[in-house]
Amino acid sequence: MSTSSVSNISIQTSMRLTIRQAQTDLLQAQQEVSTGYFADIGAELGSKTSTVVDLNRESLRLSSILSNNSIATQRLSASQEALSQIAKAAEEMNQSLITISGSTNTDTIGTTIGTVKSSLDTMTDMANSSINGEFLFSGINTDVQPLADYDETSAAKLAFDNAFTSYFGFAPTSTADTATIVAEGGAPSMEDFIANVLEPMYSGADWTTDWSSASDEVMTSRITQSETVNTSASANENGFRYFALAGVITQELMNIGAPADAVTVAINSAIDYTGKAISGINKTRSELGLSENRIEKADASLQIQVDIIETSLSSKIEVDAYEASTKVNSLLAMVEASYTLTAKIQALSLVNYL
Repeated sequence: MSTSSVSNISIQTSMRLTIRQAQTDLLQAQQEVSTGYFADIGAELGSKTSTVVDLNRESLRLSSILSNNSIATQRLSASQEALSQIAKAAEEMNQSLITISGSTNTDTIGTTIGTVKSSLDTMTDMANSSINGEFLFSGINTDVQPLADYDETSAAKLAFDNAFTSYFGFAPTSTADTATIVAEGGAPSMEDFIANVLEPMYSGADWTTDWSSASDEVMTSRITQSETVNTSASANENGFRYFALAGVITQELMNIGAPADAVTVAINSAIDYTGKAISGINKTRSELGLSENRIEKADASLQIQVDIIETSLSSKIEVDAYEASTKVNSLLAMVEASYTLTAKIQALSLVNYL
């Protein structure tokens, strides 16, 4: 009589493979329960996977546009706030100038000059506003401060003094000579100097030499797949130019000792340019407001598109929550049973029966 050896190694090996596969399936099932999506989309969808990839790419592209739009909206909002402060300063300057119209009282004129200087400083400060490290009114030169301050050493002040001296033949500090300036009636006169010498310095190329480092070209943003809008303003626009011109006329020509009728011409010119400044600033505000409105409408349209794509995408890659939970419970039971059975098999030994 002969006997053959009996071994449980093959049974143990088979059980280990079963446990390993069950653990792998369990991890995938738990991931699906946690995320709500297939753990391996490619394996589940096969040839339809390319559709999911295309939908996901389109969703990311639209979401990227929405994100860029939020940055543009932030820049526009900050620009509007700065322009609002500039418009307020221009209104205060205008009211102050209207108050002294026709007045020859030096104290009153001095007070107005102080108010106008404060308003001009406010305009310069607001024009030099920045957000996220970018200047709002520099056009595309976002890393360059757009406007220089107006003081005794500034290029704009030196340019004014040179223009005045060249035109009249004496410096604005020569009170004996300034007392001879006539109000109007051709050259030389206060009216002709302001209209034909000083204004061209602000409406022409001298502005970018003496005052501004901004570019005429402004920032643009693509707000949809096919639409772009301007999302910044430039300090080279007329509102800023006329504001500065009105401020300089007030500071430099009303207290140089000129005759009363010449001072009146200067005051009236400053009032006129302040009005143009207010109109220019409001025009810029309106243009940026239109951009804000277009972005708002674009965002609404883009969000609808994203929602549609996400709904379509979810319908293709979402798992059945109940089915996934049932699968997890079944696999957990299987693994527990396999552990128990493996432990019993490993405990088998002929020694227990001898």
